[in-house]
Amino acid sequence: MSDQKWLFPLVVACVAAAISYFVMKPDPDSVSGAGSEILVMRTPGGLLEVSRIATIEQFDKKFVYTVLGMKVGETVAHIRVPAVFRYHIELAPEWEVYRKGDVFKVITPPIKPTLPVAVDLAKMEKDVGGTWYLVPLNEVEDLESLEREITWRLEKKAKSDVYRQLQRDAARTTVTEFVEKWLVTQQAWKAAEKPRIEVVFGD
Repeated sequence: MSDQKWLFPLVVACVAAAISYFVMKPDPDSVSGAGSEILVMRTPGGLLEVSRIATIEQFDKKFVYTVLGMKVGETVAHIRVPAVFRYHIELAPEWEVYRKGDVFKVITPPIKPTLPVAVDLAKMEKDVGGTWYLVPLNEVEDLESLEREITWRLEKKAKSDVYRQLQRDAARTTVTEFVEKWLVTQQAWKAAEKPRIEVVFGD
């Protein structure tokens, strides 16, 4: 009988542990349900994607902490994430084509960044440095604050002159190839001895 007293609790503990293991084990095949608000919108005329810029973007944000107006230290949050900047031209607006000799000058609508900028969250890296006794207390909050800014910071970069200029040559090549496909069907193209396309962006 004495053996049964300790045997029963042992069996219960083992069963509980086994149940806990199966209950807590994550399901690799689990999927999320449909979004609560889904809005499908048509893009009139469609978009022509003309270029992409793939980068590793780093964002930093400094936090200064004070007590009764006296600075007690600071922390700096860092986030690095792969990003892909895409640029497009709308097909619906009018595209102007002028011919001068063998040169066909094409004036397109403005190039626009495709927003929001795509990021690979699976490869995001985060860390916080600074005053040693403040980091453990504020690390999570500091990183969350910086992470909330990533979308608009990326949008600002996508619209910047630096990034727009960086993609321009690739965009011009794409548009040239696109225009050539329908220009070769035009009689004016066939009449030119050495036809050449010159692309001018509306922006």
